[in-house]
Amino acid sequence: MYKSFDDPPMTPPAETAWLGLARTRGFLSRLPDALVASLVKGAQRVEYPAGTIGLRWEESPKAAIVLRGTLRSFISFPDGSQVTTRYLKAGDMTGVFASRQPALARGVQAIDRSELLFIGGERMKEISLAEPRFAWALIEELTTVLNSNQRALYIRAFGSVRLRVVSAIVDRVRASGGLRAGRKVQGTQHELAIAVGSVREVVASILSALKHEGVIDVHRGEVTILDPDRLAREAQALVGNPVD
Repeated sequence: MYKSFDDPPMTPPAETAWLGLARTRGFLSRLPDALVASLVKGAQRVEYPAGTIGLRWEESPKAAIVLRGTLRSFISFPDGSQVTTRYLKAGDMTGVFASRQPALARGVQAIDRSELLFIGGERMKEISLAEPRFAWALIEELTTVLNSNQRALYIRAFGSVRLRVVSAIVDRVRASGGLRAGRKVQGTQHELAIAVGSVREVVASILSALKHEGVIDVHRGEVTILDPDRLAREAQALVGNPVD
């Protein structure tokens, strides 16, 4: 289901060129080359096809940095339903670095072909204790994650289903390259319903209304953005700008 890359030890900066966008934004962008090289030494690169689960929270503590692709972080409920809490792009970090209580059913799923860089929890702890700059960068990253999750909870608790659908479309297209006219969002109505914690029939009705209003166009397995400004305004009406 996935392909692993076994790389030899690396030194900065040329031999870490494969970090690409992940080196220029997010957690790694806050660190000097030497610290990045130390962090990724011995880390594992893993590639995931679209639709596969890239990380489950019952696994041993580890960090995962997105090298390429788009993924969604989600929470599962006992009845099998899910809610997406965050969309991930290159440079974003996810994972769990210590024992979890309560043990919620959570995971990360690749939306398109994606690649993650896994770093063991003990390695994260070791560098955090030795390097204050690393520890502060980690605090900043986890604050970003917390804000994103709180925004998702706020929308889930106080937003209409329409707002949840609009926000999911906007967040997903921003994670995969930017909100602009003509951009396409791949995915079925059923997949979108899972992401927002609703059912396909309700989501289909909302998409039909947005199409009638000229905001989007809808085809089988695909949504095309027609009016990005209006879509963004509606997504921001309740909670303001999303966390980048």
